[in-house]
Amino acid sequence: MRGFVLTQSLFRKKFVEMAQSRDSRLILALDTADAQKARDVLEKCGHELAAVKTHPEHALLWGKPHKELVREIKNIAGLPVVLDAKLADVGHSNAMKANYYFGQGYDAIICHAFPGEEAVRAIVDAAGEERGVFVLCAMTSPGHLFSRDIVKKAAEIAKNTGAAGAIAPGNQYDVISLIRKELGTQALILSPGIGAQGGDAAKAAKAGTDFAIVGRSIIGAHNPAEEARRLRKAFNAVI
Repeated sequence: MRGFVLTQSLFRKKFVEMAQSRDSRLILALDTADAQKARDVLEKCGHELAAVKTHPEHALLWGKPHKELVREIKNIAGLPVVLDAKLADVGHSNAMKANYYFGQGYDAIICHAFPGEEAVRAIVDAAGEERGVFVLCAMTSPGHLFSRDIVKKAAEIAKNTGAAGAIAPGNQYDVISLIRKELGTQALILSPGIGAQGGDAAKAAKAGTDFAIVGRSIIGAHNPAEEARRLRKAFNAVI
């Protein structure tokens, strides 16, 4: 059984160092189909962020190959790009997809734990030490099917495979605490659901989250930079 020290410790170190250099634990989710709006928000908020999260579909929406999309985001903001691919396939298919996406320049990938430990390990192996894998342990949406037992098992898989960390819902503080307890202190926890979905950045941080993922609250704000700054400061005050 592998531990964190043996796998993605280098990625985690670089990811946290980037956050520290920006004095930010805020990740922007580019949850918009409007490419120009996404660029504008990135240009205004980049200095407030620690990373950017995109979906695989953004390349189609922006009309660009993945490699060019990642390059453009990094040119604008100079930040790591996390791909919210939610990979959930058998091992060899997961490895194929992960190798493709990492080859396009993405720094980290989000995956499901449902296919099992070996399927997740295939993604971690594709990532190596310089790329990251975050295992989705629960959803932010109401009515999701992630029971506490499933959450604990998903966190256990993240730990056993040596993934960089987990995705935990930023609007469910008891779930964050459960995942933190299962993972221990070395893994990173990234939490969506903060802002538009009701989660509070400070409460999520107290429960064990390391990074807040925020999309609509920033993208839809009258002043995106001001909203990003407010969230960054609120999170930092607790972290």
